[in-house]
Amino acid sequence: MPRTNGGIIGKRNATSFGKNTTSNFTSSSSVTTQPGTRLLKTVVVAGGGGAGSDYGGGGGAGGLRILEVRACGNTAVPVTIGGGGAGSPTSPNNAAASGVDSSIVAGGVTYTSEGGGKGAGGGSNNGAAGGSGGGGSQSTAPGGGQGGAGNTPPVSPPQGSAGGNAGGGGSGNVGSGGGGGAGGAGEQGVTDGTGRGGDGGAGTDVSPHFPGAPNSGVYAGGGGGSGENACGESTGGSGGGGAGAGFNDPGDAGCANTGGGGGGGSVPTAGGAGGSGIAIVKELNKASGVWNLRSQLKARQQGTWPDGTVVLGVDLNYLIVAGGGGSYGHYAGGGGAGGYRATGYGPSPLRGSAVSGLTTGSYTITVGAGGTGYNNGSDSNAFCITSAGGGAGGRPGSSNGGKDGGSGGGASPYCQPDDQKGTGNTPPVSPQKGNTGETGLQGSSGLTGRAAAAGGGGAGATGGNAQNITPSYPGSCSAGRGGAGGAGVPNTILGPDTTYAGGGGGATYLTGEGGAGGSGGGGNGGVYLHQPGYSGPPVDDTDGTANTGGGAGGDHDLNSASGGSGIVVVRGPSALTFAGSPCCAFTGSTHPGGDKIAKFTATGTLTISI
Repeated sequence: MPRTNGGIIGKRNATSFGKNTTSNFTSSSSVTTQPGTRLLKTVVVAGGGGAGSDYGGGGGAGGLRILEVRACGNTAVPVTIGGGGAGSPTSPNNAAASGVDSSIVAGGVTYTSEGGGKGAGGGSNNGAAGGSGGGGSQSTAPGGGQGGAGNTPPVSPPQGSAGGNAGGGGSGNVGSGGGGGAGGAGEQGVTDGTGRGGDGGAGTDVSPHFPGAPNSGVYAGGGGGSGENACGESTGGSGGGGAGAGFNDPGDAGCANTGGGGGGGSVPTAGGAGGSGIAIVKELNKASGVWNLRSQLKARQQGTWPDGTVVLGVDLNYLIVAGGGGSYGHYAGGGGAGGYRATGYGPSPLRGSAVSGLTTGSYTITVGAGGTGYNNGSDSNAFCITSAGGGAGGRPGSSNGGKDGGSGGGASPYCQPDDQKGTGNTPPVSPQKGNTGETGLQGSSGLTGRAAAAGGGGAGATGGNAQNITPSYPGSCSAGRGGAGGAGVPNTILGPDTTYAGGGGGATYLTGEGGAGGSGGGGNGGVYLHQPGYSGPPVDDTDGTANTGGGAGGDHDLNSASGGSGIVVVRGPSALTFAGSPCCAFTGSTHPGGDKIAKFTATGTLTISI
């Protein structure tokens, strides 16, 4: 009587919560499974066989097995990748090597795919048996070699096919057999014409099981056989099989990490080597069958019941810009730009590493607000990557210097040392996310009109120093110019080239000029106690531009200037789907090249699916 699963009769069910994590292996290594993994789906491809020379037969493809096997959670799964067999030299001409086995070990059991059989050469010789068999070779005498058997040793379902027999015979009509492939037998020589080698057997497309697999997911094609005709080249099987040669040419090697067989060499040339193998391991999400509630609860408690999330298996690029720093006071320093962090697009020295290893599901996206008055901007964050808000511009007072932040605020000159500027890239990250503000210009006896504040730092450059300028306006005996905001940086993650994270310009006094905001949304500095006869540039400070992270222009009238809010953009391959909320914060689009783009101008939630 059944004692488990509520008395339901049938095969024992198994759950697995591996999130469809997929690992590709092109050389021997291992993978440690997820804690909830109990089932693996894997394809194991062995090395392809080398081909013969002197009208050589094509090498057989490495064995290919697609398996679903039991595994233990949080346990290493060793993977061995077999090399391709060497092609035969011109002498001796029947000295190719078969491919080397590939294997994985899961749940204490070893699962092996057999190396491809070598192709024959140097007369009427038989190809070797293997995962797929090597092609037989032909001489100018009547009769010819036989193709080697595939699926040797036998497994179910079969791991490969037989090699093709040699064909023809007699001067001018030599055609050796193609190597077998995982998806079909090698072709007999001269099937497609006098003196032409047989084509390699077709490989197998595993992409329905493993989307995004290398080499388009097609593996284990047989190598083509050689022909005597000058136009007797044969085709290697799909999945990396090397082409067989016509008269006087060498055979092509099988493609690396496909398990393709080598192409047969003609006279007096060498046969091609087989391609090395490959393995792919997917940790399954699975709970098939019929379950009672007690069994389901137990699986959930053990962490093996799948919740539907799967690993994306692709990298995501991002742009994360924080809010710019504010400014407050009369002739105050410009606000520092919000921290800038990006991958894939923008200046290469500032690019970090794309995000990998994410799963489907929902992610909180935080877009920082611009700072107001003597306050820093707020941080922006996505995928646990944080850009720090820009530092506020300095204001008059002995302890009111420019503040540290993503980029630092500029110094104010009044009643404090001129060099109390804010430090950028605080807290530090690499690549750096911003630059330092700069130094103000203090007034002095007889030159009271020249006092000016410094610009805030930008993502691309430090803020500018305040400067003494030649008076050029009515009633002016001296003047200062506020420091320019540090330049931002351009980025094309949205498609158009847009500049972000410019610093705010510093304010000035009486008859001077406010500093210009840095490119990328930095605000312009104002002019304190503007004189009636002044005829220079505009005197009002301006806020940083929204959704650029630009720093505030230096305040001039105690009314507080604000930094621009930040922005977060995520970009990924066309296979993904992005959805976001709330609608007022999120804009989804598709780039002309197919990439999906998610833009957030305020805090929200990004949901990623496949």
